Amino acid sequence: MINFVNGKLKEVLQDMIVVETSGVGFGIYFPRSNFVNLPEIDSDIKVFTYMNVKEDELSLYGFLTREDREMFLRLLTVNGVGPKGALNIISTLGFSTLMKAIASEDSKLIASVQGIGAKTASKICIELGDKIRKMNFEDKLDIIKQNNVVSGKVSAVKDEVAEAMIKLGFKENKAREIISKLEITGEESVSDLLKLALKYKS
Repeated sequence: MINFVNGKLKEVLQDMIVVETSGVGFGIYFPRSNFVNLPEIDSDIKVFTYMNVKEDELSLYGFLTREDREMFLRLLTVNGVGPKGALNIISTLGFSTLMKAIASEDSKLIASVQGIGAKTASKICIELGDKIRKMNFEDKLDIIKQNNVVSGKVSAVKDEVAEAMIKLGFKENKAREIISKLEITGEESVSDLLKLALKYKS
């Protein structure tokens, strides 16, 4: 079993990301709802994975946190929900909305996902409701929200620094390459990061 893949993010496709490690590009099915939290292309990334093995197919499903993968694995315990169905649910609703729906037994919301019928949605709520409510539900939602906020700050700061570097004569791809190598938490000022980026070039 491949527990995680650690490498460079190379591509973001419709429902998959490609991570290169040791010269090998792993195609990993990834929830679209979490695309916003991905780092820049060619940045380091660690993806927690689930490997699905069939007679004619071997596929990887990936998540940015162990908690996200745990939610995916819980969906797989429900009869009638396979890996692609579970990923589709998460891609459509997102982790926080899905957890709220299960905890509040809102099967109609889950049934609104394409390919998920009312019967399967009810089974998800019935079979996972108690488990989700015992998972420190509110704490996990707070973590998800905090991660989204931090990711948004980092992305915004990166964009501002890139724009400043372009105005100074950098090509965009070169600016993004330099920025991807800086450690950014989202709390730094644009001017401080710009100074670091210029020092990195020299």
